[in-house]
Amino acid sequence: MNNSKSFIELKAVWKDDHMFELSITATNGYFLGTTQVYNTTEALSRFAESLFRFPKDKDEHPIVYEAGIKNGYAYFSMKFYCIDPAGHIGVQLNMESNDLKQISKAKDTVTLEILVEPNAIDNFQRELMHLAKNQEGAAILIGVHN
Repeated sequence: MNNSKSFIELKAVWKDDHMFELSITATNGYFLGTTQVYNTTEALSRFAESLFRFPKDKDEHPIVYEAGIKNGYAYFSMKFYCIDPAGHIGVQLNMESNDLKQISKAKDTVTLEILVEPNAIDNFQRELMHLAKNQEGAAILIGVHN
């Protein structure tokens, strides 16, 4: 794996009248995870709206997004937070795999962090709004090169 690339991609892979399925892939250049979770337009839209012009100041509270059920079928979370006065942002991701067989008590999980700049969040926020509204396409957050 190329140790300089980091990103998060949320991609719509299925939809119906009440919900849609997201395929999520994330890497910080060292660790990689992927999962699929179900969500609603309303939940993803609320999260996207909360990211508008994040961060407004260096002391802004973290913004958290969750989909799926922790220790359930599948789970995904992102926590956006300020890491320094220069405006760099950390994004902590937690993912659990889809465990269709539930044979083992152990689940595939990954926790990783990527660093991003505010302008990357602005682009990601717009793509998330489009994804939530149309339940199709993808939203990609590009991280700072390691």
